[in-house]
Amino acid sequence: MHKLTAFFLLLYTAISCAQGPSVSTLKDFQWKNRILLLNIPGNPDNAVNELLKLAPQFAERDLLWFLFSDEALETNYGGEVSDNFPADIKNSYLPGEGTKIVLIGKDGEVKYTANTFSAKTLFQRIDSMPMRRHEMRQGSGP
Repeated sequence: MHKLTAFFLLLYTAISCAQGPSVSTLKDFQWKNRILLLNIPGNPDNAVNELLKLAPQFAERDLLWFLFSDEALETNYGGEVSDNFPADIKNSYLPGEGTKIVLIGKDGEVKYTANTFSAKTLFQRIDSMPMRRHEMRQGSGP
């Protein structure tokens, strides 16, 4: 009986880890990923489609995005987020109303803010960062 319980516990752990760990704060990504936070009021379908088209460029730059709308949280992060994650992030980085864009570097610091999304501007900003330039010299980027 104990072997069966251990087997199911191991199976559950493997399935949970395969999806990515659950996160409750942006510190969980520090030194691993850059983070793009977008607050897009209303229906975010067009924004989500644009972000999905940019997936290869995001992957090259270790960039995760979290899009907050009136309806839900959309993201390219493969894991789960805690129940309090959306409210905590919106209160800390995206207060108030209207469209807001925030880029957070791997060091956890805010690197860029805007009221409109421009992929070209975003990628130029990231590619000018010292850590990103180092990554490109090391061959882990475009």
